[in-house]
This record gives sequence, structure tokens and C-alpha cells, in this order.
Amino acid sequence: MSSTQNEKCKGKHFTWSKPMSHMLLEILAEEALKGSKPSLTFKAECFVKVATEISQKFNVQCEPKHVDNHLKTVKKEWGIITKLKNKSGFGWDDCLKMITVSKDVYDEEVNV
Repeated sequence: MSSTQNEKCKGKHFTWSKPMSHMLLEILAEEALKGSKPSLTFKAECFVKVATEISQKFNVQCEPKHVDNHLKTVKKEWGIITKLKNKSGFGWDDCLKMITVSKDVYDEEVNV
């Protein structure tokens, strides 16, 4: 395999900042309200739109596949947060946007 082909296979790691993630969620929320999410997933054009706007605003090379992958990560993380919030002894601090728990409950959870 030539070095050019090898570089294409490797892909590039795209790092998301908090402002980028926030922008992704804002755009997708707007698109969902417009009807661009007819089922459980967004239309491909939505990922293109997000990638284009993030690339322009943050001067990075964001691709639609980066958007799709990051959305999967956000969904996974939100699932974990929701699961913990629903457990006895766990709470949510809306100002800090984080899970709250006493040391005793945390220690018990970690040991289980």
C-alpha cells in the first residue's frame, strides 16, 4: 500500500471543544424543530450543515462523520448521566451541570 493510501485509511482524529459541542446541539435542536429528524435519526444534510458551520466558525476541518460520531458519544454519555441521576442518593446540580452524590453513596456504588 502506498503512503498516500495508508494516510487515507488512518483517518484524522477530530477533537471537540465545549463550544463546538454546544453549537452542534443547538443546530441539531433547531433542525429537529424544523422536521429534519423524521425518525430516530437526523437526515444526512443535518450533519453536513453542522460540519460546515463548525468548520467556518472555529476554523477547523470538521466532516459530517465527525458530527455523527460525536452525537453518538453525547448520547452515550447522556445515557450514563440519566442512569446515575435516577439512582437513589444521586442528584443533579443544574448550576454546575453535574451529578451530585454524598461520599458514602459514592463509595457504596463504586464497591458494588
